[in-house]
Amino acid sequence: MLPPHQYPIVDIEPTHPVMNVLYDVKDVEQVSNIRFWVQTGSTSERGGDSAHVNFRGISDEKGRLMVVMAHNTDIPDTWEREGESKEYFDKFSPNGYAVGVNVVLYGLTH
Repeated sequence: MLPPHQYPIVDIEPTHPVMNVLYDVKDVEQVSNIRFWVQTGSTSERGGDSAHVNFRGISDEKGRLMVVMAHNTDIPDTWEREGESKEYFDKFSPNGYAVGVNVVLYGLTH
């Protein structure tokens, strides 16, 4: 649908406006799904193959993000799992909510 030569996928840098629409997000941290984290205490679900978080996007001709994607991080679990593990929620939700809120606000204002 979006030809890659016209709409390439690029890394979203910490200086991009989406990173500080409301919250100042320095980086997108790695979050594993809650079950993996509870069992192992680790965030890299596939070891070395998933050790690095990628936060990327596709912009329109004016440089506005149309697509935001995260790889090797389960940011939505930070919004969904409050009742399952207080420790998990306390550790991961502040940054997870900041990323989510910034993306929504960016989409509504750009």
